Amino acid sequence: MKLTRRELAGMIAAVPVAARQAPGGGADPPEQLLKAAVEDNRKSAAAIGKLALPLETEPAFVFKAQ
Repeated sequence: MKLTRRELAGMIAAVPVAARQAPGGGADPPEQLLKAAVEDNRKSAAAIGKLALPLETEPAFVFKAQ
C-alpha cells in the first residue's frame, strides 16, 4: 500500500477527531494508557528477542565527536 505524504497527514489528523467522537468519550485514564504502552513494549521486546540475527546484519557505525 503506497501513500503520499498528504494522504498520510490526513490519516494522522483524523485519528484524534475519531477518538473524540467514539462512544463513551474514547479517552482512557492516563494510568491505563501507560500500562498498555508498557505492556506493548514488553511484548515487542520479547518478539524481537526471539529473533537470531547474524552479526553481519548490523551495520558498522563509527561515532566521532566534532
